[in-house]
Amino acid sequence: MEPSPRGEAVLTETPADQVGPEWTPALGAASPTLMYDRTSVEKTWKTRIMRRNFIIGAFILVVVAAVSSVITFTLVAPRPSLPVGCDASMLLGTDVQVPVAALKYMCTDNQCVQLNLTKDERTKASTTTGPGIISLRVCEMTCGNGSMLPMPQSVAFSNPTTVPVDIESFSHSITGNIENNDLVKAMQAAFASALAMRSHLALGGTSTSGKSVKIVATIQSPITKLTLDTDEAYEMSIADTTVTIRAATVYGYRHALASLLQLVDWCDLTRTFRMVAAVSIKDKPAYKHRGIMVDVARNFIPMPIIERLVRTMGMHKLNVLHLHFTDSSSFPLEIRGEPRFNQYGLYQSNMVYTQARVKDLVTFAKAHGVKVIPEIDAPAHAGAGWQWGPEFGLGELTLCWANTPWMAHCLEAPCGQLNPLNDNVFDLLDVVWKEIGAMFDSDVFHLGGDEVFFDCWIDSPVVAEKVLNKTNHAEYVAIWAGFQERVQNKLWARDPSKKITLWSSDLTSAPYFSQLPTDKVTVQTWNMLWMNEPRLFTDAGYHYIASFQEAHYLDCGLNGVARKDNGWCAPYKTWQTIYDQPFNPNVTAENNHLVLGGELVLWTEVTGASALEDKIWPRASAFAERAWTNPSLNWSNAMDRMTIAAHRVVESGSAADMLQPLWCRQHPGECTLLLK
Repeated sequence: MEPSPRGEAVLTETPADQVGPEWTPALGAASPTLMYDRTSVEKTWKTRIMRRNFIIGAFILVVVAAVSSVITFTLVAPRPSLPVGCDASMLLGTDVQVPVAALKYMCTDNQCVQLNLTKDERTKASTTTGPGIISLRVCEMTCGNGSMLPMPQSVAFSNPTTVPVDIESFSHSITGNIENNDLVKAMQAAFASALAMRSHLALGGTSTSGKSVKIVATIQSPITKLTLDTDEAYEMSIADTTVTIRAATVYGYRHALASLLQLVDWCDLTRTFRMVAAVSIKDKPAYKHRGIMVDVARNFIPMPIIERLVRTMGMHKLNVLHLHFTDSSSFPLEIRGEPRFNQYGLYQSNMVYTQARVKDLVTFAKAHGVKVIPEIDAPAHAGAGWQWGPEFGLGELTLCWANTPWMAHCLEAPCGQLNPLNDNVFDLLDVVWKEIGAMFDSDVFHLGGDEVFFDCWIDSPVVAEKVLNKTNHAEYVAIWAGFQERVQNKLWARDPSKKITLWSSDLTSAPYFSQLPTDKVTVQTWNMLWMNEPRLFTDAGYHYIASFQEAHYLDCGLNGVARKDNGWCAPYKTWQTIYDQPFNPNVTAENNHLVLGGELVLWTEVTGASALEDKIWPRASAFAERAWTNPSLNWSNAMDRMTIAAHRVVESGSAADMLQPLWCRQHPGECTLLLK
């Protein structure tokens, strides 16, 4: 016997005087005879039986796998994972009979305490509710300070009662000059869509018809452009099924709707959606600029995921999505006036943000109270998309492009830094500014400006010949400042009102930042400790945005890019670190007005589309409360609400990491070790 190419056993022709696997008949030898051997035959039949059983087993496995794949495709929702409390409804449908839960909750000492339902209460639960029969979700809405996040500046519950409502019967009535505005209609549609997402919680359907809710709003200003000066404040009160909103602008109105969403939830005891019946809220943001920056150049992030991020940002009253569109690795933003940016700068042809799609994003974001700020990084972090200059007679547009070893000319592969002395660079940038102006309606444009690596310019003859002393740092900063001035002037020639943001760098440090106008340039500082930048900038009269790598960099502590480590900015930034970090460390009281707010930052060297949301949420929920409320208490005050917020993100259709086992939400305060 010997194995066949398929791995099965076969009879082997063997001469009577030769037995063994090594034997091979010599050339010209007599034909071998078939040797009968009882042991061999028994082995052969055993092998055939095993083969048959194997085939039958494999067939069964294939059938089971096929059926399982159909069931999985039919029953299991794609990522993000199933929302809390909706697993059974996703698997069983909405027409199943669901047993009444045996647990109720009571608000005791500002916490929801789990209790067993009595037999009589279980009988009545499907038709009755009251202070003694409430579910966890209903208890959370009104117990203590409630479950809202970010917490409003002022919230007062008149009593803890709730009313059953029909989530498909919310009507809107608006007074003011903006009554029929398309943006208002889009905001109302987004609100209705968010309510509709709750329907999966109603496993088995609702037991009774809820009441209709009337939203009566007054919006004072017809202005719809979201700027740093936009008034986002609102007041809201609920009396039974009437919601009254007063806001200066559509954005305050939208924020009120976002708060209202957190005051409506599902009660699995009474099988109804319920809304808080009596509450008064006065609210406004602590900071004007409350954002998230996402790098979409190092790894491409598809637009549907960006839109989902925007939607979840709106839930948290975050108002800025800063997109780092270009870097030395790719140029994915469509520029029609110069197609070579994309021809030479795309990873692949479908990894592009078309102008039509970008405009749709801007419109979509406004309906969620979010402004999209584009960043085209320059002069550093500019390689792919710029490397075609010599071929077309425009000279070196980018220097040090993809040089190896890259460590000599940049901080990360591939290298690439714009040629500050090539006039064609500025003409091409002007093409970019023109088209960006048509795509975005932001009052702010981000010019990047970080991590200029002087060794790249030192080793480039076109730059070196302009420098008197190669070791004189100030000469290279002067070249950089000249580049920056020309770029700014090109931009302001098109729109004199446009504000510019730059990353903190050598150019924004003393004494060089004096060349940047304080009334038009904002610094986004990523260093809290180094050179005490927050105090430095505000003392010099500059506005700044806090993006401290010590607290706000979401990619820290995950993985090294070029070596075995946890990344340059380790450790991982926990939500507690983010929550407790003020935006204005060491800033004097008289200069606090110069602190515009903050941004979380996610560079995507080690992040792809599939993991983007998990790395942002719920850490961004903690950031949202710091940016909107600026609480005086530390993270421990937000622990239970943060757990709820993480579940709320997933229930909205996005993805988020969990902070605790679900048991901990059901037993508030019992999982947290607080070191006072």
